[in-house]
Formats: sequence, C-alpha cells, structure tokens
Amino acid sequence: MNKDVVYIEPEDDITDIIARVKNSKQKLVALVPPKKIGVLRSAVNTKLIAKTAKASGKVVVIVTTDSSLVKLAASAQIPVAKTLQSRPKLPSEIIKEERAHGEQFIDEKDFDDEEFDPNNSVKSNEPRPVAQSAKKPDQEISSDDIEKDEEKANKSDKKPGKNGKNIIPTLEKYRKWIIIGASAFVLLVVFLVWAFAFAPAADIAVAIRTTANNFSENVSFVTKTGTENASEGKFLLEQKKVEKTSSVEFQATGQKNIGEKAHGELSVTAHISSKDGMTIPAGSTFTNNGLAFTSDKELKFTVGASDGAECLAAILFNKTCDMTATLPVTASAPGAEYNISANAGGWTSPANTSASNPSAFSGGTSNIVTVVSDEDFKKAKEKLENQGREDGKSELIKEFGDDMIVIEASLEVNTSDPKSSPAVNEEVKSGTTPKIEATTTFTMYAVDKTKVEDYIKEKASANLANDQRIYAVNKPFFENFSKVSDDNYTAKLKSSTETGPKVSEEDILEKSKGKKNGEVQSILKSINGVSSVKITPSFPWVSSVPNDPNKITIELKVEE
Repeated sequence: MNKDVVYIEPEDDITDIIARVKNSKQKLVALVPPKKIGVLRSAVNTKLIAKTAKASGKVVVIVTTDSSLVKLAASAQIPVAKTLQSRPKLPSEIIKEERAHGEQFIDEKDFDDEEFDPNNSVKSNEPRPVAQSAKKPDQEISSDDIEKDEEKANKSDKKPGKNGKNIIPTLEKYRKWIIIGASAFVLLVVFLVWAFAFAPAADIAVAIRTTANNFSENVSFVTKTGTENASEGKFLLEQKKVEKTSSVEFQATGQKNIGEKAHGELSVTAHISSKDGMTIPAGSTFTNNGLAFTSDKELKFTVGASDGAECLAAILFNKTCDMTATLPVTASAPGAEYNISANAGGWTSPANTSASNPSAFSGGTSNIVTVVSDEDFKKAKEKLENQGREDGKSELIKEFGDDMIVIEASLEVNTSDPKSSPAVNEEVKSGTTPKIEATTTFTMYAVDKTKVEDYIKEKASANLANDQRIYAVNKPFFENFSKVSDDNYTAKLKSSTETGPKVSEEDILEKSKGKKNGEVQSILKSINGVSSVKITPSFPWVSSVPNDPNKITIELKVEE
C-alpha cells in the first residue's frame, strides 16, 4: 500500500507536523524524526498527532528506534516501526513488552483533550488505535492491517484491573506546575550567574591636584621640509593662502565745480635785454588776485631790424627794450569769479614780463557737484583692508584646524590696486553710493600642535621630581614672531603646564582589581596628590571591583 513519508526537521514544531499529516494525500503517513527527537519528546505532542490522524482519517506510524519515543508513541496509541520497510509494532504489543519489564505508562484518561488540542478538532470519545498484528517482522506497513488490529486491541484494552479500573500512575496532571517550577529555577540560576559573574563592572574616577607652572622658551622655525628638529625647538612652518575679493561702500565728501572756464586776452609786455629775444611757452600761468589763467599758445618776441633800430640799439648798449603782444588765456578752473572786468590790476606774469587785460573776460560759470576726493579714497581703502584682514585671518585659522597652532603675527596681507566707483574727482550722481573694491591675498603660518606640546613636556619634565609628571599643557602660543631670512624665523614660545603626582591608569587598575570598593578608595586616596576617588558600580549589589580589566573603566582627571 502507498504511504506518505514525512521527514521531521529539528526546527519543525508541532503545528508544522500536524499540518503535514492533515495535508498528506495518502492514508498511511510515516513520520521519520531526526536523531534529536526534539518536538516529539512531549507526550502532549504525540497525543495531538494521534488525534489529528484520527480526525483526518489517516494512520500515523512513527519510524524510530529511540526507546523513550517508542514509549511516548505507545502511550499515545501510535504504532512504531524500526524502519520504513519493517512491520510496525502496535501500541498494545509495546505496552505489554514494556510492562513485562516493569515499565509504567500514562493512562489516556489523564489527558485533557481540550487542553491538548488547541483546534478542538479531535473529540475525547474517539476510539484509540490499539491492536495486535500477526504480521511477519519484515512485512510492509499496511493501513488495513493496522485498522484490523486496532479493533482487536480496543476490546482487549478494556480489561479492568483489580478494582475494575485501569489505574496507571502518571505525573501528567502536575506537568504544568513542574514545568513552571523548573523554568523558574533555571531563570533564577541564570540570573544569579549573570548578576555575579557577568554583570559586575565599575567606573573609577580619580581626581588629581596639580600645580600650574609657566613655560617660556625661544624657538626657531623653518619653511623647508626635512630641515626641522622639533626636539630641539626647531619647528616646520606650514603655510596657507587665501584670496578674497571684497568691497566697501563709503560716503563721498569732495566738492568740484564742473562749470565753464572763462576766456580772455592779455596784453603782455616783455622786457628784453638780449638780442635773442624772449619766448613765453603755451600754458604759462598768469594770475590776477589769486585767480590763475594759462596761456593758450606760445608767444615769441624777436629782436631785429624790422622791430626798430631803437630797440636793437638799446640792447647793444646793455639796456632793456620793451616789446608788447596780445596773448589769449583761459581760466585754470571753471567759475563765474574768473569773469574779471577790463583793465583789472594786480596781474602777476612770468619773469621779465608784465600783463594787463584791456577787455573783460567772459564765459566762466559755476556748477558745484559732489565728487570722490583723495581723502575719501584713502579712508575707504583703509577700511577695506581692515575688514578683509579679519575675514581672511578667520578663514585661514579655520583651514588650519584644531591640530595646528596658528601664528597670528605671521599674517601677511597683500591688496591689489583698489578701484573706486566713481573714480577719484569724478562726480557722484544722485542716488549713487561710492564703493571701493580690491582682491586681497592673505598668508599665514602654523605649527603642528602635538610636536609643540611634546617639546614643552620634554623641556618642563627635566625640572620635575621623580614622583611628578605633567598632566596637561595649556594653550601654547608664540610671541615676537620675526623673520631672520627667507627660510628662518624666530619667536618666543609661551604656555603653562599642570604638574602633579605620577599616577597612571595602569597603576590604578593594578591597585583596584578584585578589591572591595571601600578598600580601593582607601588605597587610592593614600596616594599623595589624589584629591578624590569615586567608584560607580554597574549595579547596586556590586560591592567589589571586578578582576577583569575589560570591566573596569578608569577616568583620570585633573582637578579644576
């Protein structure tokens, strides 16, 4: 007869097995458990399998040689076979054999059907599959044979004992309480092991009293890699550059007259004492009561026969000769005040000349506007440089980061030729705010902070006692930074150190492992320079510092 073989995996639970029995397409289902029978080690689970098989109209056979599983199967009225090809033993056979050896079995009446079957698919009054078979040992499993033997077994199983009842001693009704008690005991043991073996840990915080000591030392710097020697106070400078284009608005205060310039003609008399005559260049200045005028063209005075024998004769006898000519001039600046009247006196002219204006000057007008003055430009440039300096320095410091000591005195600022808009002496139109703009290059040096601190510790440690050590170096900085040559600089390094007793984390660990908290505090406080000791256990019941260094956290801090 065909059978369905179900191999039970170690991770399968009872619901998986029941589902596979229900879903089997064959009437005969052979269950093959793993070596570690796991889920089938429970009488409840074997009972559920038997009930499910009956409810589904199937016959279940467990294929096993495990003696404990054979007993459980027999108690649940499930046949057992040693192999898939051997004849199964019916529960009645197994029970009789085991009873002959003094074994006891759980009676079916001790099972609560409703408790064991969560789906209520099997009724408590269904007959049990118990029977005997006369089949040969190696005969194939047949569901028909098993059913026939079950009918016989049902009759023989009903024979009463001495008192007319089948009384089989069982602990099943106490099973729940036994499981609960065993579980509680296991949890208690696990908790105790965890609480006293794994949970204990401790944080030890030790505060040290220190003394501040000033540090000052002359050091030098180089810019070429490979020429430094930090242990001797010769540090390598690291340079960074940043370019920033910035602008500044400013207020124009200059005044300028952009009106028309006055024009006129002067009568210029030259006092000639040489036969070479005289020349007045174009652009020569003539002034009248502080108002300047410039000549529009060159004016030449030539001595010759054509100019009169009288003038030539005078020159020959070392006397001066006056010659007069007309010269157009233009005011040096616009303004109506340059429109002087005719025959105005007070003219000043180039050497050996005199001038007058036979006619009035005209054309001069006044139009005063605001312009960018030289003073405005200078002030704006200074403001631009100061503003850019702070911005550039801040950006450079940020670029160097916290691992470098920035030498602020090394800051160099190179500003390109600044341009103002409007330009100097140009009119500032209404509604326009003048602005100056320039590109500035900022350069600064910095030194490796770790190397500087190591140098300070090495130098300062030379003056300490054997039981003292340096705990901290406070904010080293440089003063009087100056350039000696293209590659060499000098400065004074200043800082302060915090010195105290020579106590290390390793020392504290060795003095604390495995000791009571109070004992550890007494030992550590006895060290000269230790101001306080605080032990924080991981849990309230932990009264000792663990022996395991991995469970001890030590914080060694300097008292502020």
